[in-house]
Amino acid sequence: MKLVLTADRLIDGTGAAPVRGGALVIEKGRIARVTTKDKLERDAGPGSEVIDVPGGTIMPGFIEVHSHMHCSAEEDAFKHVTTESDQVLTMRAVSAMRLALGSGVTTMRDLGTKNQIAFPIKKAIQDGVIPGPRLLVAGTPITTTGGHCHMFGTEADTEEQVVSAVRQQVKLGADYIKMMSTGGGFTPRTNVRAAQYPAETLRAAVKDAERLGVRVSAHCHGTVGVRNCVEAGVHNLIHSTWTSANPDEVYDYDPKVADQMAEKGLWVDPTLAFDFIWQDKGIPPRPTDRLSLRSDPPRRYEILRDMWDRGVKFVTGLDTGMAHVEFDDFAYTPQVMVEQMGIKPMEAIVCSTKTSAECLGVIGETGTLEKGKAADAIVVNGDPIKNIRVLHDVTTIVARGQLVKRDRKLLV
Repeated sequence: MKLVLTADRLIDGTGAAPVRGGALVIEKGRIARVTTKDKLERDAGPGSEVIDVPGGTIMPGFIEVHSHMHCSAEEDAFKHVTTESDQVLTMRAVSAMRLALGSGVTTMRDLGTKNQIAFPIKKAIQDGVIPGPRLLVAGTPITTTGGHCHMFGTEADTEEQVVSAVRQQVKLGADYIKMMSTGGGFTPRTNVRAAQYPAETLRAAVKDAERLGVRVSAHCHGTVGVRNCVEAGVHNLIHSTWTSANPDEVYDYDPKVADQMAEKGLWVDPTLAFDFIWQDKGIPPRPTDRLSLRSDPPRRYEILRDMWDRGVKFVTGLDTGMAHVEFDDFAYTPQVMVEQMGIKPMEAIVCSTKTSAECLGVIGETGTLEKGKAADAIVVNGDPIKNIRVLHDVTTIVARGQLVKRDRKLLV
């Protein structure tokens, strides 16, 4: 039996103008046709199940490129991940997958979770044991001894150790490699302003990962770490905060390096909604010391807009699982892109779907609504081109051809 979604409009994720009276025909888990309501009699045929959402918009499912599935997203997230058993952390991951799926995330990349949790969760979703998005995993991040996320990472200091760690994660089934180029705010006694690896070591990781058919992402806050990642050709920069090496300054933005990002075609996940989420939820900012992250949101958005104008490709990641960043918070990212960065709603939607699918290497399977691709689609209540915030109100979800949400009720 065919499943048909109809709504007032359809956005296919390619950047093309919305289709009025859009309809999506789904058969055997794939998109059979992208069409309009007035052609349904021919395209759907008798016996089809039709779900109509008046006032709604059909879109590709969201793609979340940055999550930590075993982290609690609570104030004590660090305490939880360092004290709880693997069994409890696994249960947290199961819950996180369902929350993310229920918010419209149909594809997710986990960028750092203990191996004994990440790979079994991915298989459980694939086998239909638990509900969740299509899941890509990095396994454990690769960090220096005592470095950022060492508590669930693989510690490797020398170039030889790093290359060996890359090979080990690929051997276990990693879809992407995660490197820690600088310290991070989640891990005490690491320095967000200083590099953990030189460019030469990062380049060796990239070269060997490419040999094995996978890409590399790298956490980088400090400008020195950002510069090292760009020089090394890291495929996907995470945060790219441009934090100054001078603790008396907040940022040290280098437009020339941003130009190099664009020229090399590197993707950037700026986790730009993090501060906004805390503010929106009424969470007071944490006290900082000279090694910690400091924030100047207006200046940060100016920098990001300049990067965008220079042609840097943005993808949509939240760093979900970190304190107060929940697994169903995805829609904050395109919202902040529009309201704070000042890009167009359609541009933010393309970042949230097509561009992120390209970054993850799954664009042939998902990320846009096109005939033959996996049926990963959502319906939101309203027109996101007029009001980007309607992306928070997902009424209907189809993931890999399965109807998992209808009339705002989760069916899995």
